[in-house]
Amino acid sequence: MKNCQILIMLLCLLYGTQVLAQQSCEVKGTAIDSLKKSIGNLTVKFYSENDSLSTFTTANGQFSFAKVTGKEFTINIGGIGYRTLIMQYKIPKDAQQIDLGKLQLKGGAINLDDVVIKAKPIAIKYKQDTVEYDANAFNVQDDDRVTDLLKQLPGIEVDENDNVSAMGKSMTKLRVNGEDFFTNNVKDFISQLPAGIVAKIQVIEDFGDQANFTGIKTGDAQKMLNIVTKPEMDNGQFGNAYLNGGTNKQIGGNLNGNFWKSSKQISVNTGYNIADNGAGLSQSRNAAVNINNKINKTMRFGASYGYTKNDNNSSSTQIVETVNNLGKLNSQLQNTNFASNGGHRLGLTLNRTNKDIYIFGSGSFINNNNETISNSLNNQSGFIRQDFKNNSVNSSSSPNLNASLEISKKFRKNTLSGNFAFSNSSNRSRQDLITNTLYYRPDGGLEKDSLLNRNVYNTGNNKRINLGISYSFLLANDTVSLKSLSFNYNGSANVSQNDLQTFVFNPATQSSTRVDSLSIFTKNNTFNQSLNLNYQQSGKKTRLNMGINISPNVVRNNYPELNATYKNTFFNISPNINYNRNISSSKSVSFSYNGRNSNPSIFQMQPVKNTQNLQNIIIGNPNLESSFNHSFSSNFNYFDKKSNISFQSGLGINTISNEIINNIILIPDTLGAYKQETRFENVNGNYGVNGNYNLNIPFKERKYAISLSGSVGTSRKIAIINNNKTANTGTNFSQNISSSINLKKFTANMGITYSVSANNNNNENFGQFSVPEQTPYNLLLNTGQSFFSTKSFNSNLSASLRLKNFRFSFNGNFSASHNNNIDDNNPFNVNTKTQSLNFGTSGNGNLFKSWNFNYSANKRINKGYNLANINPLIVNLGFGKSFLKNKVLSCSVNVNDLLNEGNNISQRVLGNSIIESRNNQVMRIITFALSYNLSDFGGKSFKLRSN
Repeated sequence: MKNCQILIMLLCLLYGTQVLAQQSCEVKGTAIDSLKKSIGNLTVKFYSENDSLSTFTTANGQFSFAKVTGKEFTINIGGIGYRTLIMQYKIPKDAQQIDLGKLQLKGGAINLDDVVIKAKPIAIKYKQDTVEYDANAFNVQDDDRVTDLLKQLPGIEVDENDNVSAMGKSMTKLRVNGEDFFTNNVKDFISQLPAGIVAKIQVIEDFGDQANFTGIKTGDAQKMLNIVTKPEMDNGQFGNAYLNGGTNKQIGGNLNGNFWKSSKQISVNTGYNIADNGAGLSQSRNAAVNINNKINKTMRFGASYGYTKNDNNSSSTQIVETVNNLGKLNSQLQNTNFASNGGHRLGLTLNRTNKDIYIFGSGSFINNNNETISNSLNNQSGFIRQDFKNNSVNSSSSPNLNASLEISKKFRKNTLSGNFAFSNSSNRSRQDLITNTLYYRPDGGLEKDSLLNRNVYNTGNNKRINLGISYSFLLANDTVSLKSLSFNYNGSANVSQNDLQTFVFNPATQSSTRVDSLSIFTKNNTFNQSLNLNYQQSGKKTRLNMGINISPNVVRNNYPELNATYKNTFFNISPNINYNRNISSSKSVSFSYNGRNSNPSIFQMQPVKNTQNLQNIIIGNPNLESSFNHSFSSNFNYFDKKSNISFQSGLGINTISNEIINNIILIPDTLGAYKQETRFENVNGNYGVNGNYNLNIPFKERKYAISLSGSVGTSRKIAIINNNKTANTGTNFSQNISSSINLKKFTANMGITYSVSANNNNNENFGQFSVPEQTPYNLLLNTGQSFFSTKSFNSNLSASLRLKNFRFSFNGNFSASHNNNIDDNNPFNVNTKTQSLNFGTSGNGNLFKSWNFNYSANKRINKGYNLANINPLIVNLGFGKSFLKNKVLSCSVNVNDLLNEGNNISQRVLGNSIIESRNNQVMRIITFALSYNLSDFGGKSFKLRSN
């Protein structure tokens, strides 16, 4: 941490030097007429790259602007009876005052209101906590979606599934014109909204609505996307309806409708689909309603309801190779599974905001029900031979109730805030498990056939109450800055109960017996507190929040059946700082540091064996300590208004004290077979440092552009196997170069990316199997440290041609990846040496504005796999016809996997195990669809091209 503190001090010094380097000066002058007489009460406007100011001439014609910055500026003087005078000037270096002298205006009928100055749009502006993009500065076509516009913006990335990220951070929250927009989910709407309604795109560092009201911005900010619409474009009706059928017994339909009129929003979504996926019928049903509206100028409410139900049959084959200090173990698994899940959700929100008060309340109720029926056969060979037959029936329900209230009140010189939250969640599950284990002698003969029939019941309840209060008062409030001091307290009490009961069924007596050693009732009480003293200072271009945080926490676990109680007390002190400086409208810098607690879960602390998976017994550690996360981040943004070159960079440092990780231990049984135990330990020494950048160089008014982006980082990771620690330090590197052409009738994008990840920790993937119900049955997933490196190369070319009666879009891509062990001399490393090559192309076209077609082809070549048929060529074709005005109605035919070579093969590494999986599904499918699309905004109909 000492090195981190030195780095933070150096960054602060560097940024502080840049801030002090900016100087200001005074600009003054006098307005006169053709007779050399002074003119009073004229409007004088000042424009520069950093400032936009306005004033009036005095009675003697004088005007002045104090403390202006920049390299050059424009003066605009006008009034009734005079022609507007526009003059441009440069600011000499180190100048403290500029006297423009006497500026003569000519008489005439043209006044200031008659003159419209159409300035060249500034593509990027930097404001406090905000990066703003002007849509007029980018190439927007009539049929573009917001997705297409976002892909042009420097520093923003949109993947093939419409997931949006800004400088490496995911962005999920959406607002339009600063207000909530339906579900507020970015992914739900960026492909439905036309780019033609957008005036500006804003990427905001969001600390929450209450923080925006009070100005107290602490903690981690989330990236938020705000769309500012053009005038009269804040209303519309959009959505779609479709019906489809297919050769795999597929029948379905969906209706999505959205009504939007400024702050009034109503959406309806419902659908039903059924299909045979090769393992059986799968069904999905959903229905949802969402309403947002203003009650009056200061109050708005929202209500939502949703229902989902999914039934799915699946069948899969797996080959698993595990390496440990005993040798190599090979497993071949056949799995069939039926899963049914669904539930209801209801949500309500109410918000009132004016200049003096902020109130936000919300409530939600969610109830989910799940049922699974699984059958598996596992044949194991290697240093041991044993077979497993498993049958399980699981059912569970989990109702959840949440309520919260936030209140802030501004007084003359102080602000009082409070927040309250309550949640109550329950879970009830039952598992009927039949496990048949076959043990073999070294000569291959059957030694024992063991059959175990268990019933496992688990009920739990968790109640949580949060209470917070904040008081801030003004220290100073002048024309330069606002300074305040705040005291904050947050406390939360969490009460959990969990009852685990295990019974073994005896077929001879047809009765069940409770197993005391595998049953336990647990009570968990957690009390977290946070005391914070925070100083805030904000001005026109600068915002600073800094303070100190004290966090005492108590965790108490009680096990009545064991007559045991464990109590752990944690105490942490950490500073927090958040600094943002707009050096100019085209240059900004920011950095922040904060720390937060994370307590171990009741599951990780429970000291009783959980044997729901006999091959992976899980035992908690009641002596676990709370982990504490230290996080530092900084950003620098620059945009040159003349050349339109933009540069964005970021640095992140993260380290966790007392991080909780798995300790995997192999244990032999009396028949020569082995089981593994998963325990939990605290470790120190893990850290990560990562930096990234994006450079965009446009030409010819953004018709052409070249972009460079990349990242570099280093990290240290620790894991424990058989009580032995292993660690690795590695470097990650990625570099991308891309170019674009944006003409009226032709666009193209080309990109190449090369990346090296030299510190992949297999143990990270095991987190998804840390809960017993999720662990693959009878797999010795020895998650010891088996670090491996990955090298990948990706290239992509996309182009679009737009003619009057013909439009065509093309995409081609090539990718290659190679995994390799970092230490080939480590006998416990699995063979991660795999190679993958992928060639792909896709395209779609439109002829005479009504006929359309699409295609895609993908060839994958893999090496290093054990499963057969792993190099498929997937070809998909489709064509359709559009009807009615604006072509809103269309019918289509699509063929998926024309050559029937799909196999759904994948590979993943879990610790010292490598798992290859193949899902058995119907791939060749012919579907027929009829769809109706609506996209009307501001009284204008938009015909959006196909995604």
